[in-house]
Amino acid sequence: MPRMIVMSDRGVIKQVSLRADKTTLGRDANNVVVVESNRVSRSHAVLIKKGAAVWVRDLDSSNGTFVNDKRVVSCRLEHGDTVVIGDYKLRFLDDIAANESVTMTLGLASMHSALASRRYSPTGRTESLRR
Repeated sequence: MPRMIVMSDRGVIKQVSLRADKTTLGRDANNVVVVESNRVSRSHAVLIKKGAAVWVRDLDSSNGTFVNDKRVVSCRLEHGDTVVIGDYKLRFLDDIAANESVTMTLGLASMHSALASRRYSPTGRTESLRR
């Protein structure tokens, strides 16, 4: 399940699982994610799930919504993207991408281990180092 890690200058505040089709962000207490900052509008932005994709859309906020340091009106989020609203950073984590990354890393580690257990000779033949 995709999620956002909410961070301030003081560190990680909370993790929010994006279960609903819409997750609102803002200063008002009625938002799903309440961000307490004078630089954040009452209704600042919304995260929208469309199938496996997650989009962020600015709700005409005073100070804007930024994804990876670029001001956006609407933007599809990719694994690892950083959304900035006011003084807060939200890191988007997509479990599908995270799982694929772990699988790929484990696969590369297995390949490296297999190669490290072989000795290559100048003739092109390989010999196992395991005896």
